[in-house]
Amino acid sequence: MLTLHFARTVLIPFFVINMAAIVITMRFKKNIRPEFSGSLNVLFFIENVIGIIICLALGYISFFVKH
Repeated sequence: MLTLHFARTVLIPFFVINMAAIVITMRFKKNIRPEFSGSLNVLFFIENVIGIIICLALGYISFFVKH
């Protein structure tokens, strides 16, 4: 699979799903008591790391891979 097709079919949908998951996690954090939000903090951190990796991959593909 070409890297451009990989970005279109895999990375962009994962990025959109990841951003939606971050928004949902933030809404859960607002509605939950502080003593129960420890695991949500870990989930939020993991979602942010995944989002950064996807952004770096999309940036690499869009700037350094010849189409």
